[in-house]
Amino acid sequence: MSVATVPARPVGRPLGWWGMVFVIATEATLFAVLLASYFYLRFKTPAAWPPDGIGDPKLLKPTVMTAFLMTSSLTVWYAERAVRRDDLRGLRVGLALTFLLGIGFLALQLTEYRELLREIHPSTDAYASSFFTITGLHGAHVAAGLLILAWTQFFAWRGAYRSEEHVAVQTSALYWHFVHVVWLFLFLALYLSPRL
Repeated sequence: MSVATVPARPVGRPLGWWGMVFVIATEATLFAVLLASYFYLRFKTPAAWPPDGIGDPKLLKPTVMTAFLMTSSLTVWYAERAVRRDDLRGLRVGLALTFLLGIGFLALQLTEYRELLREIHPSTDAYASSFFTITGLHGAHVAAGLLILAWTQFFAWRGAYRSEEHVAVQTSALYWHFVHVVWLFLFLALYLSPRL
């Protein structure tokens, strides 16, 4: 009598998770280089920073934007925990709240840009160029994260995830946490450090 064998589940992290880790490592390196160039320019500039009579960055909107991303990191964490308990409603709610907070972040960033562009442009000087490049790139990453979240939400509504199989939810959450962490560094470097 033969005994049928059940294939063993793979041990360790899924390949999709590792793929996202490598994407994040690459993008983190890009942001690290951009921040290093920002500080290089800052400390090579003999005048005040920001130069050319540009005022220190305003803090109200960026602080609210930071609160949005910090909260959204909690809601995506909640969504990921919910799917591990097979709580599909919690998954959908967590993803939807994360998406809305991300939209709020981008809306505030656009209003901030509209106000800034009345005073400075990316071509004004090295400070303005660095500021718009770094924050614009981060905004593009938030937009990409929103597309990833929308895709994940679409499949969540189709019932594609369950506690045993939710790599897409894990990788979406991982990317969103990355976006949040990068923003904390940008907030400290671009908004708070000029005031020191």
